[in-house]
Amino acid sequence: MSEVEPLIRRELQWMAQGVFENKDLAAIVIARSRRRRVRRVLAYAIASLVIAFVSILAFSLINGLSNNSDKAIVSSGDASKISENTDPLSAQIQGLISDYPLTWEQSVGDLSAISKSAGIGDSLGGLTAEGLKVSWSSCQEGACPTEWTLSLINNTEDIISVEPSLMVYVDHSPLVSASRPVSVIPGARSTLVFTFPELEQGIAFRKSATWQWNWFLTVAR
Repeated sequence: MSEVEPLIRRELQWMAQGVFENKDLAAIVIARSRRRRVRRVLAYAIASLVIAFVSILAFSLINGLSNNSDKAIVSSGDASKISENTDPLSAQIQGLISDYPLTWEQSVGDLSAISKSAGIGDSLGGLTAEGLKVSWSSCQEGACPTEWTLSLINNTEDIISVEPSLMVYVDHSPLVSASRPVSVIPGARSTLVFTFPELEQGIAFRKSATWQWNWFLTVAR
């Protein structure tokens, strides 16, 4: 009896006291032991499937959240730097933010433009300008706007791929501009930072000059 596994030993002890005196106890014990083994294997299999399903579901959820965090795609170039700011503070750029007077210019000073000029609150190609923040630096003839942060939002249901350009004017004459391609998913914001270091490197303008700006679309390259 010492070689019989505990499960079978318990069955033999129980049935020896019951109504199975005239029956084949060995066959009954083996059948019941087999059924218990089958149930145990099935329980392990079901538990493994549940764990695998939960793991796959968790991975899909994490991967989906990671993909949704990608708000826009922006590339950079040589003439000026354009970058994307995914910081929630980018949504706080509303209206014009500037330490010095700055006005909007209606005329388009670029022959490559394929749209009219736009300002804050205007939409071109599916993107709407929510705000503009201008940072000024000390130049040879006084303060000049060297960094422009333009906040755009895609209020459409489509992915918008365009090439916006920002033009800087002095005394209503075109001075410098830059444009780069950008793609924005529906409902997302793209914060473009245009820097013009050449304004600090000797571009001539009057100390009392006035500054203007606008943005427009150019042909995608």
